[in-house]
Amino acid sequence: MNATALAFWICVAVPVYAYLGYPLLVRFLARTRERAIPGPAEAWPDITVVIAAHNEEARISGRVRDILAQDYPPDRLQVIVVDDGSSDATAQAADVGDPRCRVIRLARNGGKALALDTALRSVATPITAFADARQRFAPGTLRALVQPFSDPQVGAVAGELRIRDEHGGGSGLGLYARIESRLRHDESAFGWLHGVSGAIHALRTPLFATMPAGTILDDMWLPLHVVFAGKRVAMSDRAIAWDSAPAHHGEEFRRKVRTLAGNWQLIARLPRLLLPWRNPVWFAWYSHKLSRLLAPWAMVGALLACMLSPDSMYRALLLTQCLGYGFAMLAIAWPGMARRLPLAATAATFLMLNAASLLSLPAALSRDSRQLWRPH
Repeated sequence: MNATALAFWICVAVPVYAYLGYPLLVRFLARTRERAIPGPAEAWPDITVVIAAHNEEARISGRVRDILAQDYPPDRLQVIVVDDGSSDATAQAADVGDPRCRVIRLARNGGKALALDTALRSVATPITAFADARQRFAPGTLRALVQPFSDPQVGAVAGELRIRDEHGGGSGLGLYARIESRLRHDESAFGWLHGVSGAIHALRTPLFATMPAGTILDDMWLPLHVVFAGKRVAMSDRAIAWDSAPAHHGEEFRRKVRTLAGNWQLIARLPRLLLPWRNPVWFAWYSHKLSRLLAPWAMVGALLACMLSPDSMYRALLLTQCLGYGFAMLAIAWPGMARRLPLAATAATFLMLNAASLLSLPAALSRDSRQLWRPH
């Protein structure tokens, strides 16, 4: 095998491992390490739900009422809304007239990390949960989110974000969300979970780790520091936040660029992630996060290797890759195609995610981190 062929197969192995090999490996391992679900709590602990909001006048009131209506002891539930320098009436809308809800207004937009840090200075409950303005909790979600804390080794709990496709845009994004959810469940069973959904998670308040200004991925920073503290991050499949699928791929693309840029930022701010002897979940973090950042670069490398190879087999593989990417681009350009062909929606989502990953490094290097976070 010549150098060009070897380079091609190495490049192919990276995305195959990232998107197929690792999930299958963890699925196999998790079957041997399924953890018992703790029983109902004898006494539900006091909990504060924190929402960071920027220009959310239209929906923050409904979001606060949704949380206060949860089936949780009313005298043990509080809500803090941090208005992150909104230019609209978010603060006024968040004040729903319930004494359990407190609104903190910041004079200027400092980003989600600053908003959460500000809120946590006011939290006196043993458990803090985090929510976003856009989603809605399913009934019983707060109880399900708190229940795993009856295990003293659990320092944080991840809920499950589910996507409703209200725009008829195909199933690709929903399929990706289901795969991610399954992977997180399996990582949790094996003690490897290190990332949560920012829309629905909770932690023991003393384990909250103050974030540097401009931190994009609070939903990685916080659970990673729980792991660094020697505790475990659990997953509760009955704690559910419902979200709507984006109206078009462009909206989700921008969101993914921001999220993936946050992973590069996290590496710069937590270099211990790269060191197996300092990162207790190094293998899972490398396999789940870093390999996906590297995957699109490997895909470009596979294309280049085929272009440089004189072998007819690799020329055929080049044509196959081009046809596959072309098919995905057609599905993005014509959503009706994605609605009729589930494979088209999956291909479009895969291409969109990897294009976002490819652009995430220059985005992280060139943009103001405060502009990389928006709650929409």
